[in-house]
Amino acid sequence: MSLTATGTATAAAADGQAPTAQASPLKAGSVDPNGLTGVPAPGKTRPATMTPGESCGPTPAGSRERKAGAVKGCVTSIATPAAPAGRKSLAAAPQAAPAAAADSGSCALAAPRTWYYNRFAYCVHGLTVLYTLKDSNDKEIGTGTLDVSSSAVLPAKGTTWSEFVRVTMTGATGAVTTLSVRFRPACSAGCKVTKSPRWTGKTIIKDQVLSGDVVYESTPAPGTKVDFTTSYELFVTSPGAQITDPNASWSNPEKIRCDDAVRDTTTSAAPDPGCVVPSYMPVVKMSDQPTPQGAGAAAAGYLWAQSNLPDGWGRAKPLTRAKGDVAGRTARTCGTFQARTDLVSNDSCGEFPFAVTREGGTDGAQCAEILPRHSTRGGWVTDVLDGGTSSPCARAHVPLADKQAAEAQLAEGFENQRVVEDDQFKVEISGSIAEPQAVCRQNAPAGSVPSGNGWIKNTTAPVPHVNKTVALSPAGTRAERAQACLGIAPPKGTEAEGDITGWADADAFRTANSTTAGLARCHLIPNVLGGKGGKNDGGPDNLVPCWQSGMNTGTPSMRTYEAVAQRAAREVKDGGILGPNDAIFYQVTPDYLNSDSTIPQAVTMSARVERSDGTSQPLFPDVYITNTQKNTGQLNLGN
Repeated sequence: MSLTATGTATAAAADGQAPTAQASPLKAGSVDPNGLTGVPAPGKTRPATMTPGESCGPTPAGSRERKAGAVKGCVTSIATPAAPAGRKSLAAAPQAAPAAAADSGSCALAAPRTWYYNRFAYCVHGLTVLYTLKDSNDKEIGTGTLDVSSSAVLPAKGTTWSEFVRVTMTGATGAVTTLSVRFRPACSAGCKVTKSPRWTGKTIIKDQVLSGDVVYESTPAPGTKVDFTTSYELFVTSPGAQITDPNASWSNPEKIRCDDAVRDTTTSAAPDPGCVVPSYMPVVKMSDQPTPQGAGAAAAGYLWAQSNLPDGWGRAKPLTRAKGDVAGRTARTCGTFQARTDLVSNDSCGEFPFAVTREGGTDGAQCAEILPRHSTRGGWVTDVLDGGTSSPCARAHVPLADKQAAEAQLAEGFENQRVVEDDQFKVEISGSIAEPQAVCRQNAPAGSVPSGNGWIKNTTAPVPHVNKTVALSPAGTRAERAQACLGIAPPKGTEAEGDITGWADADAFRTANSTTAGLARCHLIPNVLGGKGGKNDGGPDNLVPCWQSGMNTGTPSMRTYEAVAQRAAREVKDGGILGPNDAIFYQVTPDYLNSDSTIPQAVTMSARVERSDGTSQPLFPDVYITNTQKNTGQLNLGN
């Protein structure tokens, strides 16, 4: 974002004379705090405090104030942060250094008398200084109110910056018509003020603005850093009085740091100083776009680790930069890494947390082994080859070019955000945590119920009677079709029970055929894959009467193909065939003789594997399992 700011009126005015506004461009690094909008909010705030109490001094003999009966003028500072009242904004003028300009470098102010910060900016507005004239009885006979604001953008490259200061006389009552002000800034060891506004003896009337730049400079030695604070004094009197007291003073409660410690001074001779607000957590950015635009699979693997490992390094918990022993930490994590060139051409170890952080260097045997794959539909799919989400670290199989691109983006982020030794930082990886999903997992159909990380849907159709062989049997429904989207390790369902539709008809058929063979309530979506069978959990819609040995068990039977799906619905490391976002689309359709049948003569079963990258293949094609006893092909239970 680029904003152009101009100076505000700074003309001195004689008593009672209206000021003349003069526009002048602000210097690079300074900020005009006069109502600019549309900029990002800052990320850190601190309450502003000023010198408490009241300080008084005599009015000049023979002055207009003395003639009006005022014998002293008193200054009071209002230091308590006010509650938010609407939203005001303070935006930064663009930095000369591109890295600083790229940072938000702005303050969107919600409340006065509050300091706002980001990594490269600080500001405050609404500091109130009240000047009161009092007579010999200490009675108030006039007031003048000043509003003070200041703001600055720090240079990511360089160690000189400007802070724009603005004083506005917002109120005047009674004997107070004009005030005289002087402003004096300072900074602690490690910094010096090289310029301040020339306001000595400057008079101001109501609605007039005095503004100007304070210029600071810091010169850290190569490989070092210096911390310091800024402070301010505003002297306010009646015109003609000696400007010593009374005054208001305040300071910036956060330290500023200038350093030349980002680079490795042993390999880079060129100085590279810059300044930051060190207490504001820097964010290093990385992209998972394919190289060369981004860091591709490496960034995708780091994003998976941030989102799935318990510590959430770089997101939930900050990382800490460490320049020393990088090779040692790399060896501890990646020394036992086995390249899988059958999976990744030019495979390399993308370790997370990074070896350039104190949190890196975990024994690689404890790490999750992951394989980020680019989906044909865009985005990344991450397969877990070993370990899991309880691991303290991750080793990603990634192309060497992607790992090198990630290292370059990390180094660039350190430079842009001025992350020095022992600085904590976070990592923001542009990419989607919601990875591509198998088709059936993208949108659960209406009427389905969640099951694990998939869903199950049972469909029914009406029948004129629950049992054809029972006189006066009421109308009911029969199971019509069952579908399931099965992810890894689907949950267990419930056992079959109850007088389901056709149950009395099945028993009557068994009696009529003089057999004692066992009957069963066949799950369409099997119990082992999450299918329900209870009386009150949707089970009746998932059950049909069947022969226990025949359609339910035996070879071939429904159990034959249920076992195929059960074995497949596991992680690769456990002997299955599914990645974390893959699924099996499983479907069973009963085949009834006619519209009033209560027992199917067979079921048609099918299952296909749906990959998160958009591809699919059959697990088993349509198979037709008849509802006959054992393997005889006789005594079909269907009615």
